[in-house]
Amino acid sequence: MYKDKQESEMLDKSIKFDINNYKDIWDKINELSFLIEVDELFVPKCFIDVNSKVCSCLEYSKENFIDVIPSDVFIFDKKGTVLELYRNLIYKRCDKVEMILKSKYGKYVYVEANIFLFIQNKKKHILIIAIDVTKNKKIEKNIVGIIKGIPDVIKVYNPDYTIAFFNEAGYNFYNKTPKEVNGKMCYEVLSREEKCIDCSFEEVMETKQMITIEKYIPELNKFMDVCYNPVLDDDGEILYIVERLRDVTEKRILHKMLKENEDRYKQVINSMPDAVVIIVDNIIVLGNIEACNLLDLSYEKLRGINVYKLFQEKYIKSLHKRFRNIILNEKVKDISEYEFILSNKKVAILQISHSYISYKGKPSIIGVLRDITDIRKELNKAAEFQRKTLQLDFPARKFINIETVYIPSNTVSGDFYRIYEINEELIIGIIVDVRGKGISAALNISAFDVLFLQEIALTHEPMNIVKNLNKKLVNYYDENYIAVCCFSMNFNKNELKVVGAGVNQFIFQKKDGKVEEKIAEGIFLGMFENSEYCEQIISFEHGDKIIFFTDGLDFILDEDKIIQKYMEQISIHEFKNYIDEFLNDTILEVGILQDDCTMIAMEIK
Repeated sequence: MYKDKQESEMLDKSIKFDINNYKDIWDKINELSFLIEVDELFVPKCFIDVNSKVCSCLEYSKENFIDVIPSDVFIFDKKGTVLELYRNLIYKRCDKVEMILKSKYGKYVYVEANIFLFIQNKKKHILIIAIDVTKNKKIEKNIVGIIKGIPDVIKVYNPDYTIAFFNEAGYNFYNKTPKEVNGKMCYEVLSREEKCIDCSFEEVMETKQMITIEKYIPELNKFMDVCYNPVLDDDGEILYIVERLRDVTEKRILHKMLKENEDRYKQVINSMPDAVVIIVDNIIVLGNIEACNLLDLSYEKLRGINVYKLFQEKYIKSLHKRFRNIILNEKVKDISEYEFILSNKKVAILQISHSYISYKGKPSIIGVLRDITDIRKELNKAAEFQRKTLQLDFPARKFINIETVYIPSNTVSGDFYRIYEINEELIIGIIVDVRGKGISAALNISAFDVLFLQEIALTHEPMNIVKNLNKKLVNYYDENYIAVCCFSMNFNKNELKVVGAGVNQFIFQKKDGKVEEKIAEGIFLGMFENSEYCEQIISFEHGDKIIFFTDGLDFILDEDKIIQKYMEQISIHEFKNYIDEFLNDTILEVGILQDDCTMIAMEIK
C-alpha cells in the first residue's frame, strides 16, 4: 500500500497524539486550526474538527463546516500536488507552507500554515495551524505590481530588517537571484558582517516617516540616492520598509565637472560681440553682458526668467512651436525677427538666431540676438519703394480678369511680375524669382525689369525674349541665376504662348473642366549661354483660367490634389482670397514664410 518498507516504518514512528487533550486549548488560540482525516493514499477524506476562529474567518457555522469537502476550502499556493505535500510529512513530520483558503461565499484568505501528520486510533490525520496574512499578502502583491517595471532599484524589507524581495532591477543591480537574497539581512547582500554606519532603518522604524539620503557604497564604487519609505497597516504599524536606490554616480561626477566649467561657459559667451542667452526648459539659465545691455535687464533679473515673458503675446504661439522643433530636430541657425518693447518703452527689432545645444547634459537652445532696428528701417523703405513699383493696373481688361498675390517671405522680395500691352489684342507678361533675398535681390529685380523692357521693344515672341535675356545674364549676373516664366496672349487668335526658365509649372483649366498642370521646360537664366527652352502653345476661350506662380506656392500642386479640386469650383478672385488667408495663417503660426510667394491668375471673359 505504501511506496516501500521504509515509508511504512517511518509512518509507524509518527507522533502519537491524544485528540481529546488537544481540544482543551483548541478554541483558546488565535490561529486557524483544522483537523483532517486522510485515507491510506493520503487523500483528504473529511474535516474531523475546526476551531471557532476558522468558522468566523470562513463564514461557516461549526455544524455545517464538518460537512464541507477539504478540497473546497484549501488551495495550496505551491508547486506539486496536494497528495505529494501530505506524503512528504512522512519524512518531515511537519512542514511550513503558504495556502489560500476559500470561504463559504468565495472570498479568498491567504495563510501561512504549519501542517503535521499524526496517527489517532490507527487513522492518519493532518493537523493544520495557520495565521491569516491576507492583508500583508495583498499589500505585497500591490507592491510587486507597482515596482515591477520601475527602472530604479527597489528593495522591500520586513520589520525585522530581513529582505522580503527586490524588483527585477534590484536583482540585476546586485547580480543576485531571489533565492540568494530573500530572507537575508540587507548588509549580507554586500558581504558585510554588520549593518552600515549610516543605516537609516532604526530612524524609519522610530519615526515611521520617509527619509531620503545620498550615500556612497564602497563595495560598488557608486553614489546612490536612497529613499526609505515605511508601509503602514490600518493600526499605524510598519508592515514593510521600501527602499528605493537610484545610481547618481554619473550625475555627481557630471555636476562636479559642470561646476568647474561654469566659469568657462560665462567666459565664452561674454567674449562674443553679440547678445547671447542659453535657454533650458524655457528658462534663461545664462546670459552675457551684451544680452543684459540689449534687453535693459540686470543679470539677476535676466537669469531665471521664463523666456516667453520677454516676447509680445502675438509671438508666443509660433515661438513655442519653433522651440519645440529646434529641440526635436536639433536644429541650428533658426533665424527670425521680433519686435521688442524694452523697459524704457523703446521699440526695437531684434533678429534672433536660435540653435540647439546640450547644456549640462540637457537639450537646450542658445539664442544670439542682434538689434537690427536701423537696418530694418532702411529695408522697410526699400520694401515700400518696391511695393510702389509693383504693377496694380493691368492691360486687356476687356478680355481678361486678373488677380495677383504678392507676399514676401521677408521685408524685401526677390519675386516680381509685369504685364505689358503691345497693342489692343496682344499682351506680354513675365513672372520672376531672383535667387537670394533682401536688398541684393531687389536691386537685381530692378535691373532685370529694365532688361525685360528692352527685349519686348525688339521682339514679341516669349521664346526670343527668354533666349536673349539668358545671353545677357550669362555675362552680367555670375551665379545670381534668375527663374522666369514668360508668356504672351493673343486675343485675336485666342492663343497663349508660355516659355519657362526655372519657373516651369503653370496651371490651365478649361471652363467647367479639371485643373491641369502644364510644364514648359527650361533651366534658369544666366547658367549657360546656349541653354535650350521649350514653349507651350495653348488655345483658350471664354471661361478658361491660367495661373502662374513662383516656387513659394508649389503646395498648389501637392499630391493630395485638395487645393486643385477646390480651384475647380471657385472664381480666381475667391482663389486669391484663399491663398492670402492661407499664407497669413502660416505667418501667424510659424512666424515667417519659407519663400517669397507670387501668383498671377487670369480668367478669360
